[in-house]
Amino acid sequence: MDGVLVVKLGGGLDPGRALDNVAALRGAGTDVVLVHGGGAEADLLAGQLGHPVQTIEAADGTRSRRTDDTALDVLAMALLGRVKPALVGGLRARGVIAAGLCGADGALLTAERKTAIRSRENGRVRLIRDDRAGRVTHVAPAILRALLAGGLVPVVSPPAADEGGRLLNVDADQVAAAIATALGAHALVLLTDVPGVLSDPPDPASLIARLDCSGPGPAAVSGRMRHKVRAAVRARLAGVRHVAIGHGGIDGPVDAALNGVGTVVVGTQQVGT
Repeated sequence: MDGVLVVKLGGGLDPGRALDNVAALRGAGTDVVLVHGGGAEADLLAGQLGHPVQTIEAADGTRSRRTDDTALDVLAMALLGRVKPALVGGLRARGVIAAGLCGADGALLTAERKTAIRSRENGRVRLIRDDRAGRVTHVAPAILRALLAGGLVPVVSPPAADEGGRLLNVDADQVAAAIATALGAHALVLLTDVPGVLSDPPDPASLIARLDCSGPGPAAVSGRMRHKVRAAVRARLAGVRHVAIGHGGIDGPVDAALNGVGTVVVGTQQVGT
């Protein structure tokens, strides 16, 4: 494959098959950037530390992590102290040298804090003003290009940092889309624990094989998958040629997604996201 490939690995997945595939691709000469989440590990650590996990429910029903100061500390510890070292070590065990980064390293990801977040609680809307969540506003890909030029696989995770260097939680799917766009990547593959985008989430047979940007887009998708679809659509609209959402638990999951297994995002027309 020509150009850079960005792969996002969902935090709830056993990474073994994906790491096997990334190692094979790197061995064949493909430049790969691996982006990861880690919500499941963060939830586990939060429980071990006695800090209950809180969520925010948006008006459209989408849920996200409530990130106060303590929750952000827990998230950073989980991502940077548990998930990332395991992925970097897993690649090394497969003969690939990787370098772990978070968005704050090398000013890779600059984010802007969401100053007021609307949360639906018990039928009422509450404004949350102290959350440490943000949205990525800028990617400085020089550090990624330097690592790729040296034959390494960058392994990237949230958090990002604002202009003053303060850490902010950012969505890992959006991180992957922003990095793919900034690098002019040939392809973006978002790996999850289901076969792709499902019109009926409990039914694997309801797979949407092609998701057209000119169609209903994220509005037709429910739950956490809505975040992934929004990220995928944005990357496709920004010019990433092949964008796919696929199952990370099958053999050769990245190759499968690149070959049309799962959901491929097509079209170029802007949709409301």
